Amino acid sequence: MIVIILGILDILAGLSIFTINFSWGPMFIGFCSLYLIAKSLPYLKSFASIMDIIVAGIFIFALLGYANTIISAIAALWLIQKGVVSLF
Repeated sequence: MIVIILGILDILAGLSIFTINFSWGPMFIGFCSLYLIAKSLPYLKSFASIMDIIVAGIFIFALLGYANTIISAIAALWLIQKGVVSLF
């Protein structure tokens, strides 16, 4: 059950990068970045956790205005595919 919840949250975090232009988008992206970091810290030796921390860093750079659209899209796709895989 917890894997399904985390999968759904990963999908929402991946979709959050597309909300950066809305007024509530930056707060949502900040929350998703904190979620990804908090979820990844206990499992730092895992490749997926390291990638989650990198994606959270990319999202934080996107909040600061240094977003490269290709890199942000790849990070979002990583989270979305990870979330979809964890649902099945």
